[in-house]
Amino acid sequence: MKIKNLYQLLVFFLSFSIQAQTGFFTKDPMQTFHLDGAKDNSSVPPSAPQILNDVVVTSNGNLGVGLLNPKTKVDVRSADQKGIIGLGTSSQTAAAAGGGAIRYSTGNIIQYSDGVSWHNLPMTLPPKAVVLANKSSALTLTNNTTALVNGWTVVTDSQSNFNGTTFTAPRNGFYIVSFNITLADGNIAQNSRIETIIESNTATNNIQTYRSVNSYPAWDVNTVNNIVGGNCTAIFNLVAGDTIQFKVFHNFGSNKSINTANTGTNNSISVYEL
Repeated sequence: MKIKNLYQLLVFFLSFSIQAQTGFFTKDPMQTFHLDGAKDNSSVPPSAPQILNDVVVTSNGNLGVGLLNPKTKVDVRSADQKGIIGLGTSSQTAAAAGGGAIRYSTGNIIQYSDGVSWHNLPMTLPPKAVVLANKSSALTLTNNTTALVNGWTVVTDSQSNFNGTTFTAPRNGFYIVSFNITLADGNIAQNSRIETIIESNTATNNIQTYRSVNSYPAWDVNTVNNIVGGNCTAIFNLVAGDTIQFKVFHNFGSNKSINTANTGTNNSISVYEL
């Protein structure tokens, strides 16, 4: 009898040690503890939509909600971008809550404890991106061709978002962009035009290309020489990492150089984050 009891005990502990991971509503746990809230995990590993309703605890005690590999003690950065932590109000003193505690307080503010007092979190918004640049270096624009305008001289770039050719959005939001270009004095062919173009790299929830057209029909006059130019202003809806560039098209009949005199007004760009 004693040998039989000992055998049963060994089988119990052996099965316990083999089962290193515990799953609730899933037969294939992916972490030390794995709860499948919707009971819908049908593959190993679960699909991305199936993971969204899962809760896991790793061997080092990290808690993940809507993801399988939490990187912090509490990680709710799920792929559906609904990883929101709800904070409640509390009458607990800052000393009792301890340093580093946070709460939602009256007046629609978030407060944190330093272990002595509750303090309002700063409400200052991040600085906005501002870029001002002009161009004095020579550039030849080929006839009947869309050309990228590069080599801009940066006057202001509050967050280093412009490399002289391309502006890169630092965060999601709306950006108002202006582009001014002037060509050197030269022949203007009849029925010609110049297009000033501002172009982003994305059309998702965004108008990708804006262009302003100045045309020169000249039906009743002879061909003339003059300085021509164009200006385009646009508002873009960008995601962090999206880019903007500046281009020109013309069909004046021959290659044209930009006007490099008085560059502050002749050739300039500006970008303001709204």
